[in-house]
Amino acid sequence: MKKISRNDPCPCNSGRKYKHCCQQFEETSTTLTVATRLVNRRAKGLPDPSIPEYFQTAIGYHQAGNLPWAEAIYRQILQAAPDHPGALHFLGLIARQMGKNEIAIELIGKALAFKPDYAEAHSNLGNALKDQGRLEEAVASYRKALSLAPGFAEVYANLGNALKGQGKLDEAIASYRKALTLKPDFAEIHCLLGNALNEQGTPDEAIASYRSALTHKTDFAEAYCNLGNVLNTQGRLNEAIISFSKALQLKPHFAEAHSNLGNALREQGKLDESIASYRNALSHRPDYAEACSNLGNALREQGKLDEAITSYQRALQIRESPEIKSGFAQCIKNIYFTHEIPDIRFLVARAISEPWERPADLANPAISLVKLHPGIKECITRATSAWPAELSQHELLGPPGAFAFASICDDVLLHRLLENTTVCDMELERFLTMARNALLDEAISEKKCPVAEERILAFYCALARQCFINEYIFDCSGKESTCAQLLRERVAAALAAGSRVPVLWLVAVAAYFPLIALPFIESLLDQSWPDAVAGLLVQQAREPLEERQYRDLIPRLTPITDETSRLVQKQYEENPYPRWVKSAPGDRAISIDAYLRERLPFSQFKPMNPVDKIGNKKNETLDILIAGCGTGQHSIATAQRYQNAKVLAVDLSLTSLCYAKRKTREAGLGNIEYAQADIMALGSTERRFDIIESVGVLHHLADPIAGWRQLLSLLRPGGFMRLGFYSEYARQNETAAQNFVIGHGYRPVPEDIRRCRQDLMSMENAARFKQILSARDFYGMSECRDLLFHVQEHRYTLPQLKKSLKELNLVFVGFSLDPGVINQYAVRFPADQSHTDLDSWHLFETANPDTFTGMYQFWVQRHG
Repeated sequence: MKKISRNDPCPCNSGRKYKHCCQQFEETSTTLTVATRLVNRRAKGLPDPSIPEYFQTAIGYHQAGNLPWAEAIYRQILQAAPDHPGALHFLGLIARQMGKNEIAIELIGKALAFKPDYAEAHSNLGNALKDQGRLEEAVASYRKALSLAPGFAEVYANLGNALKGQGKLDEAIASYRKALTLKPDFAEIHCLLGNALNEQGTPDEAIASYRSALTHKTDFAEAYCNLGNVLNTQGRLNEAIISFSKALQLKPHFAEAHSNLGNALREQGKLDESIASYRNALSHRPDYAEACSNLGNALREQGKLDEAITSYQRALQIRESPEIKSGFAQCIKNIYFTHEIPDIRFLVARAISEPWERPADLANPAISLVKLHPGIKECITRATSAWPAELSQHELLGPPGAFAFASICDDVLLHRLLENTTVCDMELERFLTMARNALLDEAISEKKCPVAEERILAFYCALARQCFINEYIFDCSGKESTCAQLLRERVAAALAAGSRVPVLWLVAVAAYFPLIALPFIESLLDQSWPDAVAGLLVQQAREPLEERQYRDLIPRLTPITDETSRLVQKQYEENPYPRWVKSAPGDRAISIDAYLRERLPFSQFKPMNPVDKIGNKKNETLDILIAGCGTGQHSIATAQRYQNAKVLAVDLSLTSLCYAKRKTREAGLGNIEYAQADIMALGSTERRFDIIESVGVLHHLADPIAGWRQLLSLLRPGGFMRLGFYSEYARQNETAAQNFVIGHGYRPVPEDIRRCRQDLMSMENAARFKQILSARDFYGMSECRDLLFHVQEHRYTLPQLKKSLKELNLVFVGFSLDPGVINQYAVRFPADQSHTDLDSWHLFETANPDTFTGMYQFWVQRHG
């Protein structure tokens, strides 16, 4: 064992030499005797050893990595001198090294009780607190250490790490910069600074920091890897690949670099090479969940869906991080399964119910898997074969013990689908329509108090929740409607009399009418119910009651006097759009500049965030206006997306706003303000905004460009707008269906919307309107009314939008599109490196008319 000298680094990790750090504890004169050592020394005629000698010996063992011996000697010291701060501190360090952070915190805390000015102990206490996620306390410890010893560069770096963990990027960057003033050649801190700058949305500064790190440490593989990541996000793929390759030359087993190289190769469309890189990463680190996830993405793009799913399953077995869950959901998003994959149903059920992505985006994979189940498939076949004739429960499902009946009652994926999003499939809708009728028959049978098994009840409750979500869009014959009305009157009479309502009556009524419409419905909320029924009551009574409470609390920001605005308001008061249950989990909030660079890496927009004299971003509030927020999905996603966001969300419909406010409270957000307002009157307000978003709204105004001008008057110089307009090319199928609606005289009322849908789904018309029948919005009442019965709709071409941008003096920043579409465009028009030439995009759209089926969604910037 090498004995520690005065000029060696101190083992307390302070970064200082031993003589300037913990050697001070050798000055104590208290003596310690340990039996075996005493016997040996006395036999040789040597004097008793002192605590400083033992402490020096323990530190030597500690530095050599012999923790058991070092710990034993520290403890011997404490037997003789319980108040020895050095031994307590170093015992705490050993505890932390062994992963025992609670013990470490306790021991270092005792050291500080005896020596409050022990800077190194404050620093290491901060490290232990940070390991436990107690970042606020860690920051306090680091600051105390620096107040005692301002020259600790490493402590400034650790403070920066803790502040970064808190999301305080400006303060973290300042701390890293302070560390570098003390140690300008400290490569690791340059790298940490680069990471923080990249998170802050200043990739060019991050690149400069990584290059500084490599100047001081040319074999710094991690810095090459981080540099490659930033270059990759900037679209500088060749440079990124070179950087990752250098990292791998230095560290051939560097799994992260292999995986990140795979990401860059995948961006270049080199899927075989990217898959090889991901497999290399996993060969060096089999438990690398992110590499499994990335491999899944690449395999999916190759069309190897089974292998992709297997890779994601492996990733989720290793670690269920939000990123991996989201990656799996993105992998299966809108995919239609043609065969079963082991364990996939369980994952999709979780993804749709927790949720890992917007449930609506997972409806297609869920529906396809549901329809693959042999028992459910049997029931759907019976329903579609008999349609429009009605089948009894026994005819549709078979006897209670039959395979098909059990499949329907026990399939978790089917139930989660019904409870969380609209079922957008004609065949499954027809089965559910018949199942609802069978439920009604059971409920109104001659039995006085019909009951159902718990598993059957669970299915019927899920069906009733689906009917509420789609706003009772299922076909309903006159006879069925009469029976449902009769049952509702029975339930209302029971409620008025204070009698117990049979469970099956309640569930059946909920499948035809919202329970909130029943008198005295509040009386049921405090009663004991089976779990499935309790969930149904929350959906159809408790939550709507909460929404009613908000009606008088939401301010009216402007009058609504425009004639078209009043017609649109009436539509959305009757049918708030869209009705949704759960939203995708929010990502970590980032700056607007970082968000745009991530989504539009080739765009040449001007960063909006202000910068102070030393280059730090100012932590200022980002004022955002959502003009036409609907039921709150848009406003909630925006409020979660951006750092320091303060959102004003306005809409014509008070019903929609109440829904949005309830969902916002449910999400626990406090940075959204809701108000009723007309875009055509917003120019009179004095508030100004950094970002204005209005997607799918302006094209419903009488004069969309006039509304756009109103919004533009509220945008600060240098601010951004995110807009969405219908495309004339992409909207051709909807236009044909709208002409069908007009030609047959259907009115925008529930009865006619139901009748119109059945006519469109008929054998005579189904082939003609195939695209409409595959549209998600066709399967909900509010959505279908918005899709086919809207009171006002304008459609645009890109030349028209280009002309408007010129008139409004706005800079086009880029489209929000799937990366695959962007790549196709880049191949066709390589000269347009920023992807912002609207003339080229017009040519691309005319060749690919379905490009903008989700509207022209794009960003523009006002001149600063």
